[in-house]
Amino acid sequence: MSNFWSLVGFEYKKILRKRSVQAALLLAVLVTAFSVCGTLLGNYYVNGEVYESNYEAMVRDRAYERALAGRKLDEKLIAEAVNAYAKIPDSDRYSDTVEYQTFARPYSAVYSLVRAIYNMESAPFGMTDFQTLTEERADQLYEARRDKQVKLVEATNMSEQAKDSVLALDAQIETPFTIAYTDGYARFFVAIYTFGLTAAFVMAICIAPLFSGEYASGADQLILASKHGKNKLIGAKLFTGFSLAAAISLVLTTVGYFLSLFLFGFDGADVPLQLYMPMSPYPLTMKQTALILATCAFFACLMTAAITMLLSARLKSPFGVIILVGLLLIVPMFLFVPETNITLYNLFHLLPTNMMAIWGAAAEIQYELFGLVIKPCVFLPVFAAVISILLTPFAYRSFKKHQIV
Repeated sequence: MSNFWSLVGFEYKKILRKRSVQAALLLAVLVTAFSVCGTLLGNYYVNGEVYESNYEAMVRDRAYERALAGRKLDEKLIAEAVNAYAKIPDSDRYSDTVEYQTFARPYSAVYSLVRAIYNMESAPFGMTDFQTLTEERADQLYEARRDKQVKLVEATNMSEQAKDSVLALDAQIETPFTIAYTDGYARFFVAIYTFGLTAAFVMAICIAPLFSGEYASGADQLILASKHGKNKLIGAKLFTGFSLAAAISLVLTTVGYFLSLFLFGFDGADVPLQLYMPMSPYPLTMKQTALILATCAFFACLMTAAITMLLSARLKSPFGVIILVGLLLIVPMFLFVPETNITLYNLFHLLPTNMMAIWGAAAEIQYELFGLVIKPCVFLPVFAAVISILLTPFAYRSFKKHQIV
């Protein structure tokens, strides 16, 4: 067993001593940090002049939302917000007006939630609609949300069993919502897509040469003829690939998580996800959602590692491996599959890139297998783990059976 760990240590040294790998790891940390704090850079302009920096805007909005924290989103609070927004005069950009900045902005969180619920594709709900929102309609906010949810679910091509399952989940959501500041978690939800992709790219760069690098250098002849070349060394390479992918994913996700909360605020861990996604049918807290996203990104990285090592065992060039894995990660970013084709939609979201995004893990469309209805946040990581396990023996055998020329 000691030989195995010695071989793992040797593989780690081979990978980490490369300057290209060191540069990629450093760049990954910088990209992670920038993806969190990038929105705080720059300024907000009014009439061509700097009104406030983006950081000052975040601090001000955070103070406004914290002032509302703990209040129920009911007709009383909505009426306050409507009265404040009613003071805004007609303008091409209402957010540039003094009335918005003075009276309405403290209630912008209320407007965002109400707008997300009342806004329909066939009947957009804008600021002027909010200014004239009646007390009766404000009182019907949660009935309107439920009606909209039922229509959205019924419009899908899911089975009746899956539709009932989604609506049953939605029925568990407690109303009225209680206002809370959640931008720290909201920033993490957005940026984890970047963390995950960055981790997958860097991981591919690190482990692409695991097997193909031996072919390119001609070392495969020595390795496969050596004492441990056809068993322990292959196992050590596979362990190195998976453990390094896991470490990169965990480090970047952890750095991104704490940086998001440190910069934007630790508030909101136990409040419902609906304060960020008002129409989400999942009765989850912000903290639970963050854990789910981190888990999906983690297993997506492991699946990418399995694919990378299989390609590495079959191709003779690490560059070819990096290019193919890069295409696997990048191409889905430019594709769109409508929900009307459930099968294709669900298959599309099984790609590593889509697993890392909140719109994949928290999608409304369910997976259905052998009569079971499975939530995406459960199915995606399980699928990635199974694929990783299935691909590993193929990578093992590909290198072991490699014909030395």
